[in-house]
Amino acid sequence: MHVPQEILQFLQQLNGYMHYQNEQIRQMDAKLQDVIQELKRLKQHNAEPPVIRNEYRFDLLKVEKLEGTLNIGINPNGSDSDSSIEEFAVEQTLDAPSLIEKQYPQLLPDLQQQVDNYLNNGAYDSLNELESQYKYPLDTQYRKFIVEDVKKQTDKRIRDYLKRVRPDDATPEQLTSIQQSVYEDVKRDIEKTFESFMKNMLRKENGT
Repeated sequence: MHVPQEILQFLQQLNGYMHYQNEQIRQMDAKLQDVIQELKRLKQHNAEPPVIRNEYRFDLLKVEKLEGTLNIGINPNGSDSDSSIEEFAVEQTLDAPSLIEKQYPQLLPDLQQQVDNYLNNGAYDSLNELESQYKYPLDTQYRKFIVEDVKKQTDKRIRDYLKRVRPDDATPEQLTSIQQSVYEDVKRDIEKTFESFMKNMLRKENGT
């Protein structure tokens, strides 16, 4: 039975992605076991456990579910450097409304709509450009999977950037500027996530 080349290519891409997922899950499980052992040790010594922090690197696609999740990285300084790191305490609640959300309730839905418009249109153009740049074509179904997976995570990224807005800047006159700035930050994070995904897929395919 002859299998079309497009299906073979998709299966190869999917296999590489799942291999990458499994490796990330294995690493996360090992780190979790280390944390459990450390907590047991501290408990035995009646010590106050330290605040445990997770490191979110923008250049790493951390997988949280077996079916696959491309985590959008956070680049707090607005830099394109792959070495930027944002640390969050485990118990920190990222979904708590920010000051500016409380002052201007319409700002969040406006940003959500703006980001959705990009994901429904410009994001596919960005992926196409990366496919050409890295000579790694994706089929339509796989490309849609990537975009839809990222789309599920954008609300947290928007809220995180809104929390960085200083109260003094949150004036009605500054709303348009604030909205555009947050949109550009989230859009940049999405595009760098796409690029990181492409690089990692190529590394896995080449065995590096």
